Amino acid sequence: MHRFYLIITLILTIGCAGTTKQVEEEIAGLEAKLAEEPNDEILGQLLGLYKEMASMTKGESHFDYLWKAGETARAAKEFDTAESIFMELYSQDENPDLATKALFLHAFMCDEDLKEYDKAKELYKRFLEKYPDSDFSDDAQFLLENIGKSDEEMLELLHKSNPGPTE
Repeated sequence: MHRFYLIITLILTIGCAGTTKQVEEEIAGLEAKLAEEPNDEILGQLLGLYKEMASMTKGESHFDYLWKAGETARAAKEFDTAESIFMELYSQDENPDLATKALFLHAFMCDEDLKEYDKAKELYKRFLEKYPDSDFSDDAQFLLENIGKSDEEMLELLHKSNPGPTE
């Protein structure tokens, strides 16, 4: 009986490997197509495939595909999907680099895309508490201090802080 389970496991593993390879090829084709002609239909197809690959893989590959799915969902303006993916990424401990990026991008998405400033403030603060030494800490602090300002106000602030050479 033990041998039977071993054979079934082997067959399933080989079958899944073939499926994984097919999905990877589909992804590569769609990524190339998206680079040539960006559109929402291709983004939607890629999102589905990234999510499928994330569910079919483990370890680093799982997190890489999950990250790609989150970024793609944001680009496709499927913000609820992006939010749930980012939350899943920053709630795990296995890949701290992606957890850091996911929390920052979630805060940024709430700030820039959704204009949910209170939520963005909460997320930026959480980011700064959890990852004070991150490469994104200065950016998070700046964005937190200037949340809700218009593009013109932000440009003016940047110009004042970096006036450039005097003539």
